[in-house]
Amino acid sequence: MSWYLGIDGGGTHTRAVVVSADGVAAGAGGAGPSNYHNTGMEAAARNLRAAADAAWADAGLKARPAEHAFLGCAGVKSRGDMLRVRAAAESAGLAPAGAVTVMNDLYNAHAGGLQGEAGVALIAGTGTNCLGIDHTGESFMCGGWGWLLDDEGGAFGLAINALRAAARAADKRAPDTRLLAAAMAFLGLSEPDDMLARFYAQPWTPAEIAAFAPVVTRLASEGDATAHRLLVAGARALAGLVAGASRALVFPRGPQVVLLGSCARGGAPYQPLVEAEIRKLCPSARIVEPKGGTLHGAAINALRAGGVNPPPALDFSKIKTNR
Repeated sequence: MSWYLGIDGGGTHTRAVVVSADGVAAGAGGAGPSNYHNTGMEAAARNLRAAADAAWADAGLKARPAEHAFLGCAGVKSRGDMLRVRAAAESAGLAPAGAVTVMNDLYNAHAGGLQGEAGVALIAGTGTNCLGIDHTGESFMCGGWGWLLDDEGGAFGLAINALRAAARAADKRAPDTRLLAAAMAFLGLSEPDDMLARFYAQPWTPAEIAAFAPVVTRLASEGDATAHRLLVAGARALAGLVAGASRALVFPRGPQVVLLGSCARGGAPYQPLVEAEIRKLCPSARIVEPKGGTLHGAAINALRAGGVNPPPALDFSKIKTNR
């Protein structure tokens, strides 16, 4: 039997699924982040291999090179990115040389969320990105510039802006906010001045900083004005991604838009703000519920890339847990 490997590699987690040519998902597994711009290629490749091994084990199968592997990875934007990740995946034995396809992780989000239909997929987890595909098959990616250049509105963006607001509040340059005390607790500090050494004496990953984002949304829901303003600004930034992708393509009746990722789909108070800002910037947009998850999209893309096109309806009933 031919087996295909779909991988969804994010800034915080990597997930893999082993799927047969008839659409049966036999196993799934996870590992750490695989955005190589953040982790380095060696660590990213190690996590890609670990997620794949876990998926094979979950399927009760010995790990092997798949018939074809599709990797949708955060941080993949240029052709150079694709070639570097593909070489690492082939070296790791995920699939034979020439049988690895690498794209941005948004292609998994789009394929899973819209099941192959035209529209715009917005993903906001640790980072942010947006992909539009219109009825002609033309695509446009808006965002995906990473934490140094962008990621506004994602968990990292919310968290770093909240930590900056806390520092300004400590300096009396900004209104008092509960974010300051929350930041002290998050960092394990007792004095604001200790933040300087805490941040600059050790390296921080975007995922580690993004872990503060749930505190920001909680304080906003509890009435902290600064935290609420940060959520509004983040929602506006995410809506701008949808608007950018929509303007670059042709959607005669307006695009259907699917929100994906732990940050965009985290419920109140943030998700309603994101949806409201999208409707302001794109009045013709129709926000729809996801038809499937990114792991479903990875399976669909693995089959398509491996020549099983159109792919069959997926059967995820054998997957033991929601990975």
